[in-house]
Amino acid sequence: MSKSKIALAFLFISFSTLFASSTEQLAHDGEVAFYHQNYIEARKALVPAAQQGNLQSLYFLGIMSLKGYGTPIDYKEAVRIFKIGAQKNHADSQVALGVLMIEGIGLPQNHLQASRLFKQAAKNGNSDAQLILGWLYKNGVGVNVNNTIAYALWNYVAAQGSEWARVSRDQMYYELTEAELYRGQELSSNLPKLWKVVANNTANREKYPFKRRS
Repeated sequence: MSKSKIALAFLFISFSTLFASSTEQLAHDGEVAFYHQNYIEARKALVPAAQQGNLQSLYFLGIMSLKGYGTPIDYKEAVRIFKIGAQKNHADSQVALGVLMIEGIGLPQNHLQASRLFKQAAKNGNSDAQLILGWLYKNGVGVNVNNTIAYALWNYVAAQGSEWARVSRDQMYYELTEAELYRGQELSSNLPKLWKVVANNTANREKYPFKRRS
């Protein structure tokens, strides 16, 4: 490789690193401002960070539209933003969009699609998705009722320190047979097997009628 090509390659790497560092700083500044409820400053940092491809910044902008933080409440805009993140496998966006689908906020209820989003986010390690997915299996929302899977999910999240998961899991103790408890504990200690079982359990129809809050 000639010296000129080496120099160009070095410059490209340097600019790429600088660009990434700038985006990360914007994302960080925006998140800090968001948690300090300084939403005007948060938006100033989050918008360019999101435009540069930072999905967590985009997610925070979705939350701001959803909750009316520093901007009028706009459910449709929140849905639009979360869909972008969800399609790019951003777990927080998948959870947010799934919750809106369950509640029918900004779009019609779709429990089947919501359950798929929670499954993806849960498999990607999102503890909120794992908690909610346990609730879906316990109540048969978007999936077939399966207390063993619900127990396994909550048992796993409880082991990571979640008090909510521990309480939910313990409340199920007397609802399960000894075999179901053993199976649930086995699945919670073998995640590849748990996700395989989860992937194969989907409801054939919606449990509740569609509604929409716009």
